[in-house]
Amino acid sequence: MSPWRCTTRLIREWIASDLEELSAQLALVDPNQVEALGQAALDAARIFVAGLGRSGLVMRMAALRLMQLGLSVHVAGDATTPAIGPGDLLIVGSGSGETGGMLHIARRALTADARVAAITAQPASTLAQLARVCVIVPGTTPKADGQLASRLPMATVLEQSFLVVLDCLVAWLAEQLGQTDETMMARHANLE
Repeated sequence: MSPWRCTTRLIREWIASDLEELSAQLALVDPNQVEALGQAALDAARIFVAGLGRSGLVMRMAALRLMQLGLSVHVAGDATTPAIGPGDLLIVGSGSGETGGMLHIARRALTADARVAAITAQPASTLAQLARVCVIVPGTTPKADGQLASRLPMATVLEQSFLVVLDCLVAWLAEQLGQTDETMMARHANLE
């Protein structure tokens, strides 16, 4: 067998394994928690998102979709992000729920009388305890003991699960707000 075919076979196995793991993790997500996060977003004057590393990239993708829904959304730490305050919602994505910078941001938001929501793999984490609304996405995190086994590196499947859960949140919000692909596309970036 040529090395190319061996690689092709392995990649196909990894794709199948990833989809299987992703499906298993997503089956453990409580839809009521996602709906509660959606309601918190609807109730918020403004939404702020935060995350680091790959979780942070997923949170930025969610911010883009929330903006395309017509919601006022900001990414914590960006130069143009305003001060958070009463009536605002901070959504923090952290697999471990123990990332120091994210805990600092969550505590700052609470000090400013904003509400905090979390998406995390660890229900007993400090972040989950700080959050008024928490979506638990069980999965592998590099910092956690008793991890779910994965064929993919580090927290790949967890980060993918975060993305799917947040995209489902956006779909739920779109239904609530009467938004369509067409109305969202009207808010798509045009300086490209």
